[in-house]
Parts: sequence; C-alpha cells; structure tokens
Amino acid sequence: MPNSVSDNAVVDNGFAALRVDLRRKRRHYTRIDNFVNKYIKMTLQWGSLAVMAFRLRQQCHAVKPDILAVLLSFFAWLIEGVLRLFTDCRISPTAKIGRGLVLHNFAGIEIDPALAGSNLTVNQNVCIGRDHTGEGKPTLGDNVFVGAGAKIMGAVSIGNNVVIAANALVISSIPDNCSVVGNPAKIVSRGVTSDYLSFDTE
Repeated sequence: MPNSVSDNAVVDNGFAALRVDLRRKRRHYTRIDNFVNKYIKMTLQWGSLAVMAFRLRQQCHAVKPDILAVLLSFFAWLIEGVLRLFTDCRISPTAKIGRGLVLHNFAGIEIDPALAGSNLTVNQNVCIGRDHTGEGKPTLGDNVFVGAGAKIMGAVSIGNNVVIAANALVISSIPDNCSVVGNPAKIVSRGVTSDYLSFDTE
C-alpha cells in the first residue's frame, strides 16, 4: 500500500506554498533560461494563475476573517471564474495540496482530491476527483506526475514517486515508485526514476 501522504499537504498552504510552487516551475519547467521566461512569462501562464488563485483562497481561509481577507477571496474567485471560462481549469478551493504544485499545461483540468502531497504535476485534460458513485476522492502521495488526459477517480490511494501516463484511467490504488499506463491503469515499471519526476530535494 502507498505510504502516508507528506504533512506538507496539511501545514503548507497559502502564500508559503505558492513561493515553492512558482520556484519549482521556474527551475524545472522553463525551456529558455532568461529573466523574461522564468519570471514574467512563467508567472503569467494560465496554469500559474490558476495555482495563484487557489493559494490565495487557501490563505484567506487560513487567517482570521476581515475585510481584506474577504476582498482577496473575492478577487481570487473572480480569477477562478475567468480561468474556468477561458481554459475550463478548476482547482477545488477546499482541496488540500502540498507545496510544489505545477500545472504544466492548463486546459480542461479538474482537481479535487481528498489530499495530495508535495510536488504534484498536472498536465492538460486531467480529472482528479470522485467517480460516478460520488463516494470518496483520491489521495495522492508526494512527487506524482499526471500525464495529459489521465483520470484518477474515486477513493483510491496513489503512492509516492508515481508517474501516471497520458490517458491512463486510475480506478484502483497504486503503490510507491511505479509507472502506470492504460485504461484501466496497469503497472509497467517499479522502482521508477523518471525525468518526469522533477522536484527540489532541499
């Protein structure tokens, strides 16, 4: 069975987590290493804006309610609405997701896990949430890569250091250190060391 999810998913949220989210994307997902690409274009990408809005909502929920928190939460809600309209990208505001979250591509994304650890990478057309029964949400460990078009549905557990290939359908639990492919997803390798798992170790 997968190991327990990192406490990062619980204790690191809001602005503290956002700094790590953006730093990880700059370090590992910027093709041209210059200031404009790493700090301006990357920050203004739709996926980065979605993560910012999500973390802003987290921050507002974590502090004592006041007029500033209400205004910031409303601003985040507006950003989320624009993102949903133009990209169909949504991260549930109640989701608990650890630091290092990267939306590498942004269109058609629905993220609503019970809990996700640190260094989650999500590509386009991904759904993480309840299955058709509506009972239970996925739990993801640390360092999980979800390829384009993949679906993780229902009360399944995904271990640490897992690569979920493009268009895979995950409807059963996956142990640590695996790569899975197919519909339904099947393990094709164990002891995974993949370029897809890009994260900082400090």
